Amino acid sequence: MRRLTNILIISLLLTGCTKNFELPDTKPDTSILVVEGDILTGTLTENTFSLSRLKSLFQFEDIPELRAKVEIVQSNGVKWLLQDKGFGKYGARLDLPSNIPMSLRIETKDGRVYETAFQKSVLSPAIDSVTWKQEPEGVKIFAHSNDPNNATRYYRWNYTETWERHAWYETYFDFKQGNIIPRPVGDQIYACWQSEDAPSIIINNTNNLEKDVVSYQPVALVPANNEKIYVRYSILVRQLGLTKEAYDYWDRLRKNTELTGTLFDAQPSRLPSNIICTSDPKASAIGYVSVGRVSEKRLFIMNSAVNLWPSKNPDAACAASELPKFQAERFLSQNPSYLPAYFVTAGGGYGVALRQCVDCRLSGGNNVQPDFW
Repeated sequence: MRRLTNILIISLLLTGCTKNFELPDTKPDTSILVVEGDILTGTLTENTFSLSRLKSLFQFEDIPELRAKVEIVQSNGVKWLLQDKGFGKYGARLDLPSNIPMSLRIETKDGRVYETAFQKSVLSPAIDSVTWKQEPEGVKIFAHSNDPNNATRYYRWNYTETWERHAWYETYFDFKQGNIIPRPVGDQIYACWQSEDAPSIIINNTNNLEKDVVSYQPVALVPANNEKIYVRYSILVRQLGLTKEAYDYWDRLRKNTELTGTLFDAQPSRLPSNIICTSDPKASAIGYVSVGRVSEKRLFIMNSAVNLWPSKNPDAACAASELPKFQAERFLSQNPSYLPAYFVTAGGGYGVALRQCVDCRLSGGNNVQPDFW
């Protein structure tokens, strides 16, 4: 807010002594294809690509590229067709060899063909460990790795966070057709799991080190008292080795996205790309497709392992009203935004509370426990 205020003040001061400032035309060229994803070699590895069209700075919704044909091609001619999963997503779980160069081929619905050059797979070393440290600002997550062959040097990381969250009340009851009834076993709405992918670009290199060792590479920060560690938290960290050209692409993209956006900042530089439209030299694409073997490591953190971390948000405390059974059922019939929360053991009756206090799904996530949990 302070930065915006400063810009407005400067603009007002300049208005009286200069001509009006005209913003450049920022309307995007929606013919530019945006490609996100990498070719990942190895056994039963998920290969997923997202295709869309370039959008304006203030447009939040993507423009997905639909009905494209996306293939991974080996230099010896072997091909793998990726499944169209809708909304511009294409993917498949594949066994891709690491010793044969690979290329990505895309044919869009308008007949244009986009291809990358054949690339050898960068064999990223395994992640040695993922560790954490609690500091005043929150819990910091670090990755550690080393390449004994000193051959990787350029790295990119991403991650997926998953955390368990609980409703305020654990109910064993439901309300249907005017009656409070027992909730079926397995139909619990108390515990939910929510996931989130890395929101930023994480890259680093070891060029200034004698050995190709990554130590205490910052990966993620869980802010202090955040709900992600109210119960149990997990993070799956992925590491991918890069070529120098791919690293330069991600480094430039990171700098572009981290600009503050004021009138006095340097303008974002044009991104390099290794995706070429072979059927139309006037068409262009944005993105950089790497070929490599990804390594993964998962970390769990329990609420009991961190210091002075709440297990629930005290500001979201939920009040319940205790009523005899017939009054509770009448109240629930007239107030569909409420659910039975618990049974009153002293004297009978039920506690009723707002649905969001009883059903964890209403605050995000789903009530199906992940396989790795």
